Amino acid sequence: MALWVGTDITDPQRHFEVVAPARALHEPVLRAAILAFSSRHIKRQRPDGDTESLKYHNQCLELLIPTLSCNDNEVTEELLAAIAILRQNEEMDPQDNQFHLTGTTRILNTMSSFGSSGGLGEAAAWLCLREDMYISLTSQSPLRTNLQSFERSDVFTRTDDFAWSNRMVFLLARILSCAFNEESRTRRSYASLNALEDEVEDWNASKPQTFQPVHFLPRGKESDRRFPTIWTLLPVHVVGLQYYHIAKIILALSGCSSPLLPYESLQRSRDVERLVRDHLLNVLGLAASNPRAENTLFTARHSLVAWGWILRHKLDQEAAEELLQYMELKTGWNTSRLIDSLREQWKNELGDD
Repeated sequence: MALWVGTDITDPQRHFEVVAPARALHEPVLRAAILAFSSRHIKRQRPDGDTESLKYHNQCLELLIPTLSCNDNEVTEELLAAIAILRQNEEMDPQDNQFHLTGTTRILNTMSSFGSSGGLGEAAAWLCLREDMYISLTSQSPLRTNLQSFERSDVFTRTDDFAWSNRMVFLLARILSCAFNEESRTRRSYASLNALEDEVEDWNASKPQTFQPVHFLPRGKESDRRFPTIWTLLPVHVVGLQYYHIAKIILALSGCSSPLLPYESLQRSRDVERLVRDHLLNVLGLAASNPRAENTLFTARHSLVAWGWILRHKLDQEAAEELLQYMELKTGWNTSRLIDSLREQWKNELGDD
């Protein structure tokens, strides 16, 4: 299940796959969090999976609450990792109450050292940030996490592919923070978004050659291949490219500050819709083309929550449904509610290309 943790894809040490289980052998709170999450996944094969998951979840809370309630106790990296894993578990609830998201953001905002501490602590901090970004993306609400705590991370000085992908993750976090804040329609905000768009394009132009797809097939408009086929060398490259396309979507939808005449406004809205659809199809195509990068299925799913309505062609809609059904088969994450929601949004829409 570490394959679901997007931070491991962009972490050469793979802290959640390698370090967290080893620490869990002698850290009861981390062990209980891992068992709660894993037994939640196992429930697909076992009828008592929910009961077992709840048992370990409650065990974890019994260990966490006294520690977090005492001001004298230091929040360790194992504790932060445990809460981040509980948040992953919470995301799978039909009704996401975001209790653990509130906890992780509060810890990160009061203990800023985690964002650049290295080791499991920094890996957990990046996971918490990604979890916050998911909520911001799907609800179009401001980020809760203070991004300054990540600015001293070595991902901004390293030149390896893992660092390059994390830079795009952080760029997207900055875009979300700017696009969905309370002043998102001010000229100052538009200027900030324009500057961020320049940084996004700089990232794309400067990224290492290894990010170039090793195989690319454009989508077939009249065929069953509705998503582009985009093979990459490694999962880390999929993450960087997916976040690049998502950043372009948000920047396109953020609009411009100058008033437009009615015809120009209508034309621009059509151009924006076409642009957003093309980038969304790339996000979906990257997930569908690279089965080793399981976490990118979640990114595709979150993108469909936010912008699935823009797929107006019947064949594109069917392809999106098939990808969500494949994701449920692969991960156990229930996608039926999202499919029903998308069908409702697509109802009575005229198909076009």
